[in-house]
Amino acid sequence: MPDTSKRSLLSRLPLTVLAAVVLLLAAMGSCIGLWYLRQMHDRAARVMASQAVVGHGDQIADFLADISPLCATNLSMEQWRMLYRLVDGLHAARPDLQFVSITRNGDTIINHQAGAAMDNIMPPPMPPMPIEPPGPALPIERSQASRQVLELGGKSVPVMVFRREVTLVNNDQIAVEVALRRSAVDVEGQTATEVIRSLFRLSLVTVALAFGACLLLLLWVVKRDRDQTERRRQEEHLAFSGMLANGIVHDFRNPMSSVKLDAQMLEREIRRAGGARPERMADLSGRISRTVERMDKVFQEFLYLARPAEEAREAVDLSDCVRECVETLAPRFEQAGVMPAMIWPAPPPRVMASPFALRRALLNVLMNAVQFAPAQSRVEVDARVTGNSVELDILDRGPGIPASERRRIFEMFVTTRPGGTGLGLFLARTAVRKCDGEIVALERPEGGTIIRITLPLSENMEKSQ
Repeated sequence: MPDTSKRSLLSRLPLTVLAAVVLLLAAMGSCIGLWYLRQMHDRAARVMASQAVVGHGDQIADFLADISPLCATNLSMEQWRMLYRLVDGLHAARPDLQFVSITRNGDTIINHQAGAAMDNIMPPPMPPMPIEPPGPALPIERSQASRQVLELGGKSVPVMVFRREVTLVNNDQIAVEVALRRSAVDVEGQTATEVIRSLFRLSLVTVALAFGACLLLLLWVVKRDRDQTERRRQEEHLAFSGMLANGIVHDFRNPMSSVKLDAQMLEREIRRAGGARPERMADLSGRISRTVERMDKVFQEFLYLARPAEEAREAVDLSDCVRECVETLAPRFEQAGVMPAMIWPAPPPRVMASPFALRRALLNVLMNAVQFAPAQSRVEVDARVTGNSVELDILDRGPGIPASERRRIFEMFVTTRPGGTGLGLFLARTAVRKCDGEIVALERPEGGTIIRITLPLSENMEKSQ
């Protein structure tokens, strides 16, 4: 018997490997997608942080350019100090503010660097001018933020400079410059970046857990499949053992019943009132001897089920094979009152088949025909050559087989006869297919059934044709 469990496992192995590869590719794709999304979000966060820092710088520059003390003249000491404290407060509120510079007509009024104290700074001298009441808001000229690099204490500090220019009513020019360190972009985007990185780590952990869970599930499925395969293999072995035992019993019943019938007829012949007829006794004893030899060969015939590769096909004379089977079943024919009839073409065809398998098929089909044939009828065997094959029809006059059952009767344990085992035609089909042939059940127009066996023609016969 071929090890179907191994073939089943091998046939399932590619699906398991494919599932593992798909799972691995999905995990890798998820990681690559998460990494790409992180890069995109990091770039987007940096752009947004840069825009936020530029906005803050613009707001500080606009605020300083728009305060009223810068637009007035002759400020008192207290007003100057308030202006300095305002600038100092901006430094305290914005740690990334590098410097604030305010000039009037080119003269520096305020130049506050980060970390410098302004409490003792004295206001610069200013030319006396009449105090004018505050008027309408003065126009402010804005310029684009520029990038510069300051050298402070031997270190290069990249900054972004925001400049505003205001022209007073007396045509004085007020220039305000605010510089923010470019590291403010990193500080501004640090929160968003940390959030994105946290989400990225969380996503990686989720993907890893999902991958691990799927991998464990896959391993469990593989283990379960192997366990089921092992159970199926054991069940197949048990089923095969049962089928083999039933087949042996089934195949032994035919020759044993023939031996029994011949022995009974031999006993009656011995007790015959007119004396035993030597020729009849010789015939019956010869049939018993040949049937016993047939029973000895039954064991060999079952070898093809266990080791099909060892049974080679050869050229077999189909007529001799059928005559041998009819002779084996002669007691059954005689008891049932059925006559065998054979029709052969000339020359008798030779087929490529396994002799044991072919005899097994013919015995089971002929026995099935005898069991269903009515008394005083005939079981006909008709052979003909069609192309490269031989069609062998076994015809009986029994009740026939319903159309719905003609395919099922070749299945195991399917029978239409009360008390039947359902193995005869199943074993016949198995044996015929072993010979690269086919067997079908057909309706006989005159009533009854036709079992047609198609076998490949021997090469020698093909050449002779």
